[in-house]
Amino acid sequence: MSSWKDLYSEVKQRKMEALDKKDVVKAVEKHGRILAVEGRYEKPKKVIDHMYAAKHITIKPTDIMKYNLSDYDVVLIGCPGDKIPHSAFPKISEYVSLKGGWIITTDWAIKHIVEPIFPGYIRWNKERTADAVVACQILEPNHPFLDGVISEIQQAKWQKGSSKNTKKTEFKWWLENRSFPIQVLNPSVRVLISSLRIQQKWGEAPVLCYFDHGKTGGRVIHLISHTHLQKGGAKGKYASALILTNILDEKVSLKMGISKKPAQGYISNWEQPQPYSQQQQTVTPSQDSSFLTPSSTNTGLTGTSQIVEVDVNSSNFSFANKCSYCGYDFGDYTGKIYMCQACGTNYHENCLNMQINEGTCKNCGKILLW
Repeated sequence: MSSWKDLYSEVKQRKMEALDKKDVVKAVEKHGRILAVEGRYEKPKKVIDHMYAAKHITIKPTDIMKYNLSDYDVVLIGCPGDKIPHSAFPKISEYVSLKGGWIITTDWAIKHIVEPIFPGYIRWNKERTADAVVACQILEPNHPFLDGVISEIQQAKWQKGSSKNTKKTEFKWWLENRSFPIQVLNPSVRVLISSLRIQQKWGEAPVLCYFDHGKTGGRVIHLISHTHLQKGGAKGKYASALILTNILDEKVSLKMGISKKPAQGYISNWEQPQPYSQQQQTVTPSQDSSFLTPSSTNTGLTGTSQIVEVDVNSSNFSFANKCSYCGYDFGDYTGKIYMCQACGTNYHENCLNMQINEGTCKNCGKILLW
């Protein structure tokens, strides 16, 4: 199997030659800066040392107070993150919320870093996975973090090493023993990669997700398991390397004002999956496992319906109700809740705003009116 150095060299070459990202790669080489905080179970030095970036260093968690996080575009905090002193929490929060920094956290850091510093977005669901390698489904193939991933993993080179039950648009992700499944609490969280297998076995599907925080472009990106995917197979490692470099690409592109078109790849004999709306991700094991085709919705217009704000203190309302748009309940939600008067279905305020763009109620199909 190729070394990490060879793998990241190939990623760089493919981006420059096949994915039309030469300008972005050159900008990251000149301006991109990533700081990695090692964890007991995450060894980011294995991978970030080989990223094309102007600066990439790995530090011990106890040394984080010695560094100015704002000097870096992306800060990777490795699992479990429990050795980072609590005195650094305000510094991490300020870096994201006020300075517009991006952090990437892995696995157990959801409990030790994300939940205490950025509460109310995602949390560990209290389940622990087995040591397993699972197929992953890409929910948003056109997202910048996944730029070129589908076209690349469909190359014949990677298909040869895939197991028979892995779809062309899937790759394997290694869950280490006792990885923490990700539960989404806030509808603003975007899930980019999911796994039906994780959902079936341990209750939650997200593999890679993120949310924005603050008003300066700050972002928290979280993934289950680790960046080095030691058992994920070459195809999984290649996909992981693409994603990790794509994140830095996107941050530097935004910082430098580089406009770019999504990578199309050069393969002509495959069909681009339809963009998948993250808010439609909730599935049951009986549904199609591709995760790439949204379920159809009722588009027949049968009149209009008034939007009304829900009285959460009413005996008719339960916080266990599900939002018709995103599929999540209202248990940890503190914003306004609205209802389609015609059918009684509930929406988070943000979800309703997005559903209104489609014009009709997701449940009954009636035209929504304020």
